[in-house]
Amino acid sequence: MKYPNVGKGIPARPIRSGENPIQALYLVVTLFLFGACTDVVDVNIDPAADQLVVDAWINNKSVPQTIRLTMSQPFFSNTFATGVAGADVRVTKENGDVFVFADHGNGSYIWTPPETGAHIGEPGMQYDLHIQRDGDIYKAESQMHRVPSIDSIGIELRNGELGYADGHWASLFARERPGFGDTYWIKAYKNGVFLSKPAELNIAYDAAFDAGGGIDGVTFITPIRELINRFPDPGPDSVDDFETPPYVVGDEVHVEVHSITNEAFRFLQTARDQMNNGSNTIFAIPVANTKSNVFKESDNTPILGFFCVSAVSEATRVVE
Repeated sequence: MKYPNVGKGIPARPIRSGENPIQALYLVVTLFLFGACTDVVDVNIDPAADQLVVDAWINNKSVPQTIRLTMSQPFFSNTFATGVAGADVRVTKENGDVFVFADHGNGSYIWTPPETGAHIGEPGMQYDLHIQRDGDIYKAESQMHRVPSIDSIGIELRNGELGYADGHWASLFARERPGFGDTYWIKAYKNGVFLSKPAELNIAYDAAFDAGGGIDGVTFITPIRELINRFPDPGPDSVDDFETPPYVVGDEVHVEVHSITNEAFRFLQTARDQMNNGSNTIFAIPVANTKSNVFKESDNTPILGFFCVSAVSEATRVVE
C-alpha cells in the first residue's frame, strides 16, 4: 500500500484500489483551503419600531410585587431599556379583588401589601392583567398553579471529584407533585444575590427538564437539584472561574420554587436558548422574539413580554 502524502505536511491516507493519487491529494488540499477561509459579512439592519415590553412575573409572597414596563431596544444596543411612565396597571383576581400597581418611576409599577401577611392569592385562582397607556389597552391572563414544598437543602463537601471544584456544593430536595404537566422556575440566591446568568436559569417540567422526560411525582432529578449552585465565568482574567467553589463556610443558600404555567415554561425555555445562542455558533438558532401572552386589545396582536402569577415555596440554609 502506498502513502504518497507522507513527508509533505499532509496526514497520510492509504490509496484505495483504483483511485488516482493526484485526485486524493487535490481533495485533501481543497478541504484544507475551504476550512481555512473566513469571510466577514457586515449586515445592515433597519431598526424596528419601538414596542411596549411587559415584565410581569408576580407571586403570592407577602412582599411588594413589581411589574416593569419598558420600551424595546435595537438588537445590538448595550444601554438600559427606557422605562414607561404614566400607565394604569392593575391585576384582577377571579373573585373580583383588584390589585393596583402604583407608578414608582423608571418603568416600575409596585403593589405593596396593605398589612403584614397580605398577598396576591392562592393556587387555583385565575388572574387578569390590565394595562392602559396612551389610549391603548393591553391584557393578559394567568392561573396560579400548585407548588411542592421544599424538603431540605443539602450541603456536600467535595474534594478531588472530577468536574467539581473543591468546596461545598448545595442540592435542592423537593418532591414534585403527582400528576403530569406541572412546570416550575427554581430560583437560587447566594448571600441574597440572585443567580441570574443564562446558564443558571433553572426550569423544570414535572421532575425533569421537559415533557418528554416522563418523570413525575418524584424528587427533582440530579441536574435540576444541583443547578442551585453558582455557574462560573471561565476566563484567564476572571476571578469567578471553574476553580472557585460555589459556596464556602458562612455562605447563605436561599432557594425558591415558583409554580409557572406551561406557556411561561416555554417562554423561559426559548429565552434561555436565545441568551445562550452565542456560546454555540454551530448549532445556533435564528434570533427571534419569545412568544408573549400579552395582547393589545384593539387588534388582539401580541406585544413583547409575559405575565405569570406563581405560588412559591422557599427554604434557606447557611453553610456550616
